[in-house]
Amino acid sequence: MSILNADVLHIVSNELLHREGRGTGSSLLSLSVASRLCRQACLPIIFSDVRWPHKSKTDPDNKLSFLPESLRPHVRHLYLVWHDEWTEPGRLRHGYFDRDGMYTPSSLDIVSSAIVCMPKLYRITMSFPFIPPQSLFQAIGQCASLTSFSLVDTPIDMGLVSVYPSALSRVNLSQVGQSLRIGDGPTDPKVSDITYFMRDWRRKYRLQAQIRGLREPRACAVFLRQQAPSLTHLDISGGLCSFATLAAVQWPELRTLVLYGHVPGTQVSYAYPVTPPPEASIWDALERMPMLNDLRLLFSRPRGKEFSLLPQDGSPHPRHLEKLASLTNFAISNACNLDGILNYFPSLQKLAILAMIDLPRWPIALSHAEAERVATDVAASGCPLKHLRIIIEDKLTPRLCHLIATLFPLLEVLEIERCGYHDGKSMSTCQEFVDALLPLSALQSLRLCMQFPEYDEVDEMESWKTARAQCADMFASSLKSIQQVGFEYRKRAGTHRYQDSWLDFTITRSEGKKENGWGAKLGTGGTDQRCILRQLPELWYEFPEVWTSTRLPF
Repeated sequence: MSILNADVLHIVSNELLHREGRGTGSSLLSLSVASRLCRQACLPIIFSDVRWPHKSKTDPDNKLSFLPESLRPHVRHLYLVWHDEWTEPGRLRHGYFDRDGMYTPSSLDIVSSAIVCMPKLYRITMSFPFIPPQSLFQAIGQCASLTSFSLVDTPIDMGLVSVYPSALSRVNLSQVGQSLRIGDGPTDPKVSDITYFMRDWRRKYRLQAQIRGLREPRACAVFLRQQAPSLTHLDISGGLCSFATLAAVQWPELRTLVLYGHVPGTQVSYAYPVTPPPEASIWDALERMPMLNDLRLLFSRPRGKEFSLLPQDGSPHPRHLEKLASLTNFAISNACNLDGILNYFPSLQKLAILAMIDLPRWPIALSHAEAERVATDVAASGCPLKHLRIIIEDKLTPRLCHLIATLFPLLEVLEIERCGYHDGKSMSTCQEFVDALLPLSALQSLRLCMQFPEYDEVDEMESWKTARAQCADMFASSLKSIQQVGFEYRKRAGTHRYQDSWLDFTITRSEGKKENGWGAKLGTGGTDQRCILRQLPELWYEFPEVWTSTRLPF
């Protein structure tokens, strides 16, 4: 063991982490205690992502403990996530209530002093049920290596501006209590419990809505003005900004803009010495972003009027069309008016059309007719579309698949999800869906919500899984370029709850006899080639990400 190359150990450690997922890693922990050399190889991986505080990590005086100094140089991503129950009157811990009845932590000095001793720290994610102290933001601002900062479900005050002079390239600012449902797929368990919305601190926060409605956007406006010169990626809730705020700054490096939640207001931001126009549109903001190529409008469906990107009466402005023509990635929710807008994206390579709404309601996705109309509009732009993700309301048919395959022959990634999937008798066979997608000669990843017979997900014989694996064999044998295939199913998410999920397989092609697992035989000019299917762990899209899924963390 002592002569084993450290680089090899590092590769083995990374592979173990990739296979088991971060947060489990039992094999990685076992390897780390095998020898001193193994420990040195594993520690930078085990402690690259660290969450604080832990309920059980306290000192003899019942004060919160932090990582030992010897481990702090390994930390790359720090999650500062305070436990909600510590703020409850009957379960108060590590804090006290001030004169206004708001929870205040006893001390965060331990984490403030530790942050400045993390030379590799590049990302911080914060979620606190209280306003973070200014000293913590000042400590964050001293991290020379910091490039990514997320403030999620946390009250915001002017202390946020103390993150400067740290120059960030990626920022995520999410409003308190904002919980969105995309389709009917997995949601974070904490927002599936009604107690999440009934916490004492959230109730008090809502009572101060009028004050917060002025204070939080103002603090965010100053913070964004400070960081705008270096930002390349911005995710922000519409309740924390306005189009006027975004239009008041130049964004020279911004390539990705993600707006989600409710549509940003158009109120004047008084944080700037020069008052912007009293009314501003999204175009006033987009014109300040010359490098923008990825725009995501992930608004939840409002009860009133839909959000329209283009004017409903009259022709679009030539400058607006020029901006749309420069976008290569575009994601939009069906809370936005889609009529005619997708005709104007000639450079589009990635498109996602999602059904979104505020929890605990369920969204209504596009009908078949609407999906066909949208696909026709996109094709009319002449764009070289390679990645399409769409959520529909009705049962999938080979006709819609064939239309998409015909209109977009360059597709490499295709995902058609049904909102509220249910097994049931299908009017079409698997072979009909395969034939419908044959024009996609470059397809690499496929996910379909096609119907399967009614099988129970908890059936010990797993007939529901076998049926999908057999169908995956057919796709693998017919679509020679495909590398991954998945099918939707209805998953139990509790005693009386269900949610949509995906059963995904990777496809490995090799010549010779069939190995263990599912396999399909391909004829390749006199030789036999086998497709070996291996089931992947459950994957989901970590909001507001829409292009790349990651391993389900719960």
